[in-house]
Amino acid sequence: MELPEELKKDVVEFQQLQQQLQFVAMQRQQTTLQLADLAKAAEEVEKGSGKFFRFAGPVLVPKEKDALKKELASEKESLEVRQGMFQKQEDKLRERMTSIQKKFSEFSAKQKPGAKGAA
Repeated sequence: MELPEELKKDVVEFQQLQQQLQFVAMQRQQTTLQLADLAKAAEEVEKGSGKFFRFAGPVLVPKEKDALKKELASEKESLEVRQGMFQKQEDKLRERMTSIQKKFSEFSAKQKPGAKGAA
């Protein structure tokens, strides 16, 4: 059975969408882990006292508690925005994949013996 040209293109697009979805899901997962790390750091800063240090590249630099709390809150906000973007991308990719899968199902149903419209 030879696939119509349009379905061949859909197969290629579907494979590309799968790869994109995998990449975006991985990025969203990394963001989730970073958010968990930030939450733990913020918790430790909140209950801690004394000197605080923060990595700036490969170097540790001293930070005031309030300044560090603000930095962590700002990073959290930024990561939450990124995570929301990744979720929207995932949703759009899944929606498109579902649309293509529907086309595949319809084509397959037409190819079954005894199906209406089968050639």
